[in-house]
Amino acid sequence: QVVYVTASLPYCVLIIYLIRGLTLHGAVNGLIYMFTPKLEQLSNPKTWISAATQIFFSLGLGFGSLIAFASYNEPSNNCERHAIIVSLINSTTSIFASIVTFSIYGFKATFNYESCINKVILLLMNAFDLEEGSLTADNLSEVKDYLMATYPQEYAQLAPQIKNCSLEAELDTAVQGTGLAFIVYSEAIKNMEVPQLYSVLYFFMLLMLGIGSMLGNTAAILTPLTDSKVIASRFPKEVISG
Repeated sequence: QVVYVTASLPYCVLIIYLIRGLTLHGAVNGLIYMFTPKLEQLSNPKTWISAATQIFFSLGLGFGSLIAFASYNEPSNNCERHAIIVSLINSTTSIFASIVTFSIYGFKATFNYESCINKVILLLMNAFDLEEGSLTADNLSEVKDYLMATYPQEYAQLAPQIKNCSLEAELDTAVQGTGLAFIVYSEAIKNMEVPQLYSVLYFFMLLMLGIGSMLGNTAAILTPLTDSKVIASRFPKEVISG
């Protein structure tokens, strides 16, 4: 019964994040980046190795939890059909979670890109005493070329402080694993409205996912021990599970 809760609540949180993520400024940039294929990567063996590693880990094959849960099914159960259903649900969930992730990732990348542009504009306006409003993100490249040609010495001294702002570079800065979970998401959440609420929801979702994973791993250990009479069936499993 606990597994039903730990498995369903993360979906509720993901739906909330999906609605909020799609309304964020720059979310479209993240989704475009996600759904733009890089066909040249298909010829890279590391791509297929990473994909295979991810899908086996995501399905939990070899950990024993699926075998333990399957042992409670009726002998007449259609295992082939259920295996296909589980695989489809797993793949759908991965795509669903990726849409949520890349919408928020696009917001973060756009926020960082616009912040970089604003810092460069402010730096150039103060250094060359430009009129306010004369320098914008649209004409930044042209103005930089003009200042470089007109004031070469002054611009050369200022050049180390002028960052090369690029939305593509921000999106290409891929972060995986714990860095994505605890760094990228945290940085994006703090720039949202009501960040406290979304922080609580996000880390509550991680807690539920962690508990659900541990319950599955515990079942993989307890089930064979119980079936082989090493542990009495009447022994409360909650004591071992914690």
